[in-house]
Amino acid sequence: MPARGIIGIAFALIAVLATLSVATRRFTALTTDTARMLDVAQHPVPLTPLSLLDTRGHVHQLTDHQRSTIVDVIYTRCATVCSELGGVFQQLQSTIRKQGLSPRVRLLSISFDPSWDTPERLGRYAALLRVDGNIWTLTAPRDTASLTPFLHTLGIRVIPDGQNGYIHNAALHVIDAAGRLVAILPADAGDEAIDVALRHAPTQTTSLRAVRLTAVPR
Repeated sequence: MPARGIIGIAFALIAVLATLSVATRRFTALTTDTARMLDVAQHPVPLTPLSLLDTRGHVHQLTDHQRSTIVDVIYTRCATVCSELGGVFQQLQSTIRKQGLSPRVRLLSISFDPSWDTPERLGRYAALLRVDGNIWTLTAPRDTASLTPFLHTLGIRVIPDGQNGYIHNAALHVIDAAGRLVAILPADAGDEAIDVALRHAPTQTTSLRAVRLTAVPR
């Protein structure tokens, strides 16, 4: 091969490696999802308010100012990834209940298929998963226009599969009480999600009455 051709290939290889290095944060992230996880962990992302409807048609907000929130994004017709996420959330619900963590951590499932996932269908899905409403809420966005930017912020990609379903990635997202996305974790990292949620949950303050009682001489 002529020297000029070899030099051209070398420069092309250098350009590819440079691009890959930037895309993977100097090779510390091997995939786009991993790079996104690292970015969010280092720089929490403020989220735009999102209004949601639950299984009874009641309105909920994305952020709970009293608790951290662990979020997954699903659609109820999904028989693969979403079923796995449902199992993870069932385990998280059990852990939260057993450890009495519900005052500090909640679970929130959000459907990206609100035209199908009406409150009634979400209700049937919740019954199937034995959802405890004090811990876990199934919802769909009230305003579909807000859905696309929300999914983009979370790094969720949804592609129609041509068979009335979707191909999508999955993760556990932790949102703090200030409405910031503070962590994106693998879908099977339930224990880590709870740890992160607790670290970012508001601290439980002693009530004024309790302070007064402890200050009373005995």
